[in-house]
Amino acid sequence: MPHTSLHVRHFALVLFAAGSLTMNCAALADGQVAAVLKTREVEFAYRSVANFFACDELRNHVATILRALGARDDVQVRVNDCELVLIQDDLPPSWDRSQPVNPTERFRDPSDERQFSTVRIRLMFPIEATPDVMAEIDKDKSRRDLISRVTGNPAAALNEPIVFPAERREVTLSQKTIRLRPEHCELLEQMSSTLFRQLDIKVVSKQFSCDRHGRSHFAPKV
Repeated sequence: MPHTSLHVRHFALVLFAAGSLTMNCAALADGQVAAVLKTREVEFAYRSVANFFACDELRNHVATILRALGARDDVQVRVNDCELVLIQDDLPPSWDRSQPVNPTERFRDPSDERQFSTVRIRLMFPIEATPDVMAEIDKDKSRRDLISRVTGNPAAALNEPIVFPAERREVTLSQKTIRLRPEHCELLEQMSSTLFRQLDIKVVSKQFSCDRHGRSHFAPKV
């Protein structure tokens, strides 16, 4: 089996303590920056011919990884198309794992099955509180006021950003830290090449042993 060795670690902003919106930057310790939680909406497509996940499994795996990277606990993950798609023309277009399996299909070539799931994520993620970022958040105030009026929920209008001291810290994702398993190799590889970039997470090294079909005998380390 082809084998490649990579080791993935990355940097994320880590929340230390809440502060006021007008926090005195002079109070920041060496290596810290003023940060704020910003709503982000990102997505990626999970593709596999070997590591199939039900929708709830894929949601939980993605949310666990993002929380480990610094996302707030209330990560929202939506997943579409978790069924296995059969390539053969003489078979049904999709197969739901919850349905009974026809005994004649047990001899089907596994390479004729694949999963293609669209994963959409809404999360609060730390970002450095630059003037541009704060101006963008301030523009969102009118939207929050409108939501407050339409829903009758005054809390929506009061959801002002809180600036806090943060630092970039190296974080390791592995079997030891978040219980990654060999079947997570492909998921982590795809997230690191797409989703991590969207969230400004820098991969500095990685260990994967996925073969060209995404199979692995070892848990990845990110």
